[in-house]
Amino acid sequence: MERNPWWRGNLPPETSSFVGREAEVRELVKLLDEAPLTTVIGPEGVGKSRIAVKAAEECRDAYLDGVWLVELSGERNGDLLAHTVAAVLGFRDDSTRSQTDVLVEFLARKRLLLLLDTCERLLPACRLLVTRILAEAPGVRIVATSRQPLGLTGEALLSVEPFRPPDPEGAGHPERNDALRLFLDRARAAVPGLRLDDEGMRAAARICRRLDGIPLAVELAAGQLGAMPPERFAERLESRFAALSANRALVSQHQTLRTAVGWTHELCAPAERLLWARASVFAGGFDTEAAVQVCGDEQLPGVPDLLAALVDKSLLIRVPGGYRQLDTIREYGREQLVRLGEADLLAERHRRYYLDLARRADADWYGPDQERWARRLNSAITNLRVVLDSCAPGGPFSTELAGALWILWFCLGRLREGRYYMKRTIEAASPADPGLPKLLWADGCVAMAQGDLESGRRRAETALATALRWGDYEAAGHAQLRLAVRALCAGALEEVEPAVRRVREYFRRAQTMTVSEPLALVTAAMAATWRGDFAKAITTLEEAQDLCESRGERWARATGDYVLSIAQLGLGRLEEAEQAARCSLAAKWRLRDTTGVALALDQLAVIAAVRGDGYRTARLQGSGMRLWAAFGLRGFGSESMSEPRTVAERTARQLLGDETYDAVFAEGHDDDPDSAVAYALD
Repeated sequence: MERNPWWRGNLPPETSSFVGREAEVRELVKLLDEAPLTTVIGPEGVGKSRIAVKAAEECRDAYLDGVWLVELSGERNGDLLAHTVAAVLGFRDDSTRSQTDVLVEFLARKRLLLLLDTCERLLPACRLLVTRILAEAPGVRIVATSRQPLGLTGEALLSVEPFRPPDPEGAGHPERNDALRLFLDRARAAVPGLRLDDEGMRAAARICRRLDGIPLAVELAAGQLGAMPPERFAERLESRFAALSANRALVSQHQTLRTAVGWTHELCAPAERLLWARASVFAGGFDTEAAVQVCGDEQLPGVPDLLAALVDKSLLIRVPGGYRQLDTIREYGREQLVRLGEADLLAERHRRYYLDLARRADADWYGPDQERWARRLNSAITNLRVVLDSCAPGGPFSTELAGALWILWFCLGRLREGRYYMKRTIEAASPADPGLPKLLWADGCVAMAQGDLESGRRRAETALATALRWGDYEAAGHAQLRLAVRALCAGALEEVEPAVRRVREYFRRAQTMTVSEPLALVTAAMAATWRGDFAKAITTLEEAQDLCESRGERWARATGDYVLSIAQLGLGRLEEAEQAARCSLAAKWRLRDTTGVALALDQLAVIAAVRGDGYRTARLQGSGMRLWAAFGLRGFGSESMSEPRTVAERTARQLLGDETYDAVFAEGHDDDPDSAVAYALD
């Protein structure tokens, strides 16, 4: 099993060795035992985030529900802080209540460690959210990193300063000085096989002293040793600071770091400097494709190689799926971008790239690459937020982007955030905007997923009327599907099949192939199972399966397999029912669709009860209950969905007795999700 499974946290792997700060890490671990909130404070570039992550790694086993890092450096909208935290936790809630309220309620039952990294940009929002969590979630510990305290009662502070600069006589003993250790470690990474004689070691010590032991400045300097020997580097650096000191009575740590960053910029090749500046347009992480498309042109070819060069110089950090810039580096790059007169150009390229990304995800979702698109959209969320927040809410750009991201909002579970952006955009959009029907049905889809059937119905009806008036039959098909789903959820089963026929007719008139067509068939099949017409449900699902197979599609197919299991069980075909439920479980687990996983586990428990296997029923029900709770999910509350679960429990208790059932249920509940899924698929 992976050391850091996704359901137990998201701490990033270390991409470089951890040098020094052992005392700070020990102190932070100690403070975590003593205070519910600890803020790691200090100036930029001293390594606050790495200290927090290292301490969290060392004490992760103390937190049953995991250790979770929420990176805020790229975030600009404090209104979405609770959404950001919920998304990192994998927490999904389908109600319409305040995101902060449901997040705090979810955390109230948890024992976990939450790292809020780089809080200074969203300080008021962080104060409000942390106050609520501390008051209502006693099992949660919070570590914040910030350039200043949050200023809350009971807040413990860990102040981090630069490393102590090496003594002039201490160059021969790097093990005695962390700044020198860091410099040598990063220099040897940048220049493999590097060996320094006594003179070189003295030069390295001079560099560290001149940089006041600031870790980021030391790392940047070490990354330049491929361009010049340390003796020459030290001389030029000291000359640079001598000129600066001649104009200022005192050079602060901030000025020292700024000077180090500025000189690093000068030492970079022209193409490296240009990419550094252009990459500052990204918020959070970005991948190679994004860098090529947004930053590359005839002035800047060879972007992939330049990315590698910036990593080698500590100007970019590798993260899963791509790269990110430290705040200090991004801020300097942004200044250079403005100086070059390219800020508006790069912002426009950035907007258009992420709109194109959303379009491609929408077009390709009905195909074999759903897992890849799920990863890419989730990774791009910070940049997508920047685009949505920077564009006029009622403009055509926002209307198209907010609607095209329906996959992110609905299929990938970001319901609340989706409604935030879609509602804001709908209220400001022009009634003549051609993207409006799609935005309306997408908002209706998410509203229904939250249980807000009436709002969803109104949105879908408006979308349908507008789409038909404009001859947009693809949007009409999607809107009609939402009305079919509404009829199903409202128990108007006789309305579902005619609505699904209209869905398919609209798609045929549009001459389009979309994932909503097999979903419409799954909706009709579910209505048939609730009517007890299991044979018709199976026939309908076979057609849906054929559509999905022809496209290599998995998400809708797995939903259909779940319904197929219910229908096969209704006909008494236990083997077929179990196989279908297992197929649904395996696919939903790969896609990290936690709702689908929990439903499939429940269905397998029902099948085990019908087989007379009380032990397996109890254990699977325990695992399912843990998953519902772990991700803030609510068991589907309709009678048709909940009654089989209740009957299965009653059967298992009769087979085992209450005491044994409770003990086996507890075994399943104690299983981690990986083990629970493996047991269910065995």
